[in-house]
Amino acid sequence: MAPFNIFLIIFILTTVVYFTDVIFNKQELAQRYKFRISSSIFFILTLIIGLKGTIGSDYGSYYLDFIYVKEYYEDNFQFKSQSLDFVYEFLTNLVISTELTYNYLSLLIGAIFIASIIFFACKEKDYLLIILIFLSYHYFILGMGYIRQGLSIAFILFFINSWRNQKIILSFLFFILAVLSHKFSICYCFLMFIRPKGNWFYLNIYFYVVLLIGLAVISFKIFPENDLLYYLEVYTSEFSKGAYYRILAFTICALLFFSYKSNFKKRSDYRYLYLSANILLLLLPLSLIFSTMADRIASYFLPFVFIVLGNLPDTLNKVYSKKIKFFLVFVLFTHLFLWTNLSYQAQYYVPFHMLDKPSDKINPYKYMNERKYCC
Repeated sequence: MAPFNIFLIIFILTTVVYFTDVIFNKQELAQRYKFRISSSIFFILTLIIGLKGTIGSDYGSYYLDFIYVKEYYEDNFQFKSQSLDFVYEFLTNLVISTELTYNYLSLLIGAIFIASIIFFACKEKDYLLIILIFLSYHYFILGMGYIRQGLSIAFILFFINSWRNQKIILSFLFFILAVLSHKFSICYCFLMFIRPKGNWFYLNIYFYVVLLIGLAVISFKIFPENDLLYYLEVYTSEFSKGAYYRILAFTICALLFFSYKSNFKKRSDYRYLYLSANILLLLLPLSLIFSTMADRIASYFLPFVFIVLGNLPDTLNKVYSKKIKFFLVFVLFTHLFLWTNLSYQAQYYVPFHMLDKPSDKINPYKYMNERKYCC
């Protein structure tokens, strides 16, 4: 039994609950016990993401950062900035100040991330299908060590929900938290110019002036000129084979949206979906040159994928609704099965045990004063 098959079991158990309603043509079970089901999923996934060990290089880097900050704090009784994103550093310092280990930092961020997924999914009718999409795809991409991006996506999910409910101040707050968690989330600044209802754009000139100045200052602070050149150099030389099929999957979702966009026009987030679909189509040619960069940007449009695929069965003729649901779950399960059993990295993965331990490596901070981060 492959080590990763524990996640297949979680997927199957969720599928059983999901298809109980589909087979009997009722939504009673999933809806009646919605809070209990979502709470159980939150608890299980938080523990697995938060307490697991990984072989991902990002995980190892964050572990060494944590050790460095902890050692500096113990020697100097003050915190040392790692030149990372502010929100992540704040959570790191919070955990260290309470004398907890690195696992608790992962657990804290995992709890925020999974809570945002469950919260966003429960706003949709087919919330269990959205959770299955997450389990099959982004659960591993973000769960292998991209904890800053996972934290940022959590705030993006809250941001979108606030935006489509026209809670502008709250939207600004979550957008700022997202950018201060991971730099690439600034790609969502386009939504700050768009109204969810009424006129497409905010017409108040003062709003644009303040917003543009704010975005310019944030961009200057988080992307200094030297860093921009460094990022371009890194992403030009790097490439990710997995990025190609992930970008293709997002492109297919964008095409599905345009094929059935009339079914989404009554949604309060239609403008977000429309613009996101266009951006994802532009990422396809970009992935041929900057595959890693395109992959990271595409990950931020996880909410778009949730909404499109989560509502796909209901956008077509109801006669085919069940068949579409079975087909989607079959594809998701197949992807999960192949990834967990045939992936090169998955064969080394054992839940709650880290085979490639960062603590066995030399701390780079002993030989360099500053460290560069590509994302």
